[in-house]
Amino acid sequence: MNRTGRAVGISLAVVVAAAFGVVAKQSHASQEHAHSGNMMAAHAAVAQVSYTELKNTVAELDRAKQATEKYQDVRVAQADGYQILGDEFPGMGAHFVLTMEPKEFQIEKPPMLLYHKSADAPGGYTLVGVGYLFDAPEGPDGQPVNPPFPKALAHWHRHDNICMLPNLANPHALSESECREKGGHFVAKTPWLVHVWIWKDNPTGVFTPDNPALH
Repeated sequence: MNRTGRAVGISLAVVVAAAFGVVAKQSHASQEHAHSGNMMAAHAAVAQVSYTELKNTVAELDRAKQATEKYQDVRVAQADGYQILGDEFPGMGAHFVLTMEPKEFQIEKPPMLLYHKSADAPGGYTLVGVGYLFDAPEGPDGQPVNPPFPKALAHWHRHDNICMLPNLANPHALSESECREKGGHFVAKTPWLVHVWIWKDNPTGVFTPDNPALH
């Protein structure tokens, strides 16, 4: 197998692991209510991911990684307009945000970069992942309609009442009026958000919100 084939194989394995990570979490939660339905739910979730979807997802994540390689130096990200939002969140990293209201979904231009504090890294932070925002109505499953990543792989969430203000320890701490009085930009409800751990392996899955490897 040539180098390209090995790379695709490894990437596919990572994304498949992410799928099983999501399924495992769903199955674990279901055990508290209905043991008999666990295996059926898990198999149904896995079946929703086709080989074509996996292959396309791998290609998209590879594009994202190539496009964000320069941001391994956080100072480059800051020069391009990314600003830290709050402190580093345990297991989720420090969020450096370009915008909380992107006009469109662009795989090679994530509106959010995820970093982990590291004294040895340039600028004091190591790049561990990216975050994507997606503006869409909520479907009956509690997830965005027609998301850019397969639903069986990526679980999206949203945040309320965010104050975009440099050096604000807690972006949820201020009301809309307080935020504006301090010169910040208030976002009442963010678009859908997903974390993608393409720069730091996540044992629970590529798309899961929390990365235990950061603890």
